[in-house]
Amino acid sequence: RRAMGMAVLVERFGGPEVMRVRQTKLPPLTSSQVLVNIKAAGVNPSDTYVRLGLEGPYAGKPQLLPKLPYTPGKDGAGVVEAVGSEVSDVAVGDRVYTTNAVTGTYASHAVCEARTVYPLPAVTSFAEGACIGVPCATAFYALHIRGALAPGDRVFIHGASGAVGLAAVQLARFLAGPEALVAGSAGTAEGEAAVLAAGASLAVNHRSMGYVDVLKKAAPEGFDVILEMFAHVNLPTDLALASHRAIICIIGSRSEDTPLNPRHFMNSEVDVRGVFLSMASPAEVAAVHASLRSFLEDGSLKPVVGLQLPLSDAPIAHSEVMRPSAGGACGNIVLIP
Repeated sequence: RRAMGMAVLVERFGGPEVMRVRQTKLPPLTSSQVLVNIKAAGVNPSDTYVRLGLEGPYAGKPQLLPKLPYTPGKDGAGVVEAVGSEVSDVAVGDRVYTTNAVTGTYASHAVCEARTVYPLPAVTSFAEGACIGVPCATAFYALHIRGALAPGDRVFIHGASGAVGLAAVQLARFLAGPEALVAGSAGTAEGEAAVLAAGASLAVNHRSMGYVDVLKKAAPEGFDVILEMFAHVNLPTDLALASHRAIICIIGSRSEDTPLNPRHFMNSEVDVRGVFLSMASPAEVAAVHASLRSFLEDGSLKPVVGLQLPLSDAPIAHSEVMRPSAGGACGNIVLIP
C-alpha cells in the first residue's frame, strides 16, 4: 500500500520560490524502512544548497543532487505509522526523530531507513526533536570527537546564536564543567541574550570593533577549543585567540581562499580541523546519538526553536535560515505540517 500525504515539492532547481506544497504518493516501504508521520521538520542551510542545484555549492557535482521532483529536508520528528518486515527496534506508535529521511521531511509523512530513526525522549517536543539531526549532532561531534573538549577547557564558539551554535553552548557548558569559560559571539543584542541564556559565561557581538579585545581579556592564555562557523572570514582571528595546542574546528565556510600566515599555526602549535558530520563513522554516529539522548533526558540539552512556520512558508524558512531578517539567527527554524 502506498501512503498519500502533503509535501513540499521542488520541481526545478532555483530560488526559494520553486518550493510548492503538493499532494504526493510515497513509495512502498522496503523491509528495512519505516513510515513516520512528521510533526515537525528541521530547516538547515544544507537544504538550501541542494535546492539551488548547479547554481550553488553543488556546481560541478550533479551526481550528488536528487532527481527532480524531490521533497527537501533530512531532519524531522514525529510518530511511527508503519514498519518494514525486518525492522525490530522501532515500533508503530513510537515517538522518534530522523536524521536522513529517504523521501524528505518537509511533508506530512516521510519514509526513513530504520537505522536513521532514533527514540525521541518524552521531555523533548516534536519541534525540538526536529532540531537534533544536524544542529545538535554537529555540535556534539565537533566538541567531543573533533575538538576533544576536556573538563576545564576554555571554549569559544564564533557564531553561537544559530542552531548549531546554541546547541554547542549548552553542550560545552556540560562537557567543560560549570566553572569553565564558555564564550560565544552573535551579531545582535538578541543573539547575545540567547547565547547567555544557553549557558555561556560571556557573549560578545562579532560586529563590534572591540570584541576580540574583550575575548583576550577574558582568556589571556587563549581558548583551548574554538568552533568556527564562518572560517573564510574569521580563521585569522581564531588563530589569534587560540591557546597553546588549541583545536580550531571549522563547521562552516564559503569556498573562498583565505590569506593566512603559516607562522600562526607554528607559534602556538594549533590544530585546525574540519567538521563534516556525514564523514563520521557508523560507530561515531551511534555514539553521538546515544549521548544526545542522555543529554536530552537529563536536561543538559534543550534545542532552541527560534521560528515555527507552516509547510506553505518553506520559501520564507529558506530565506530566514540564510539571511535572517533580525540580522542574526537565534536558534532553529522548523516547519509544521
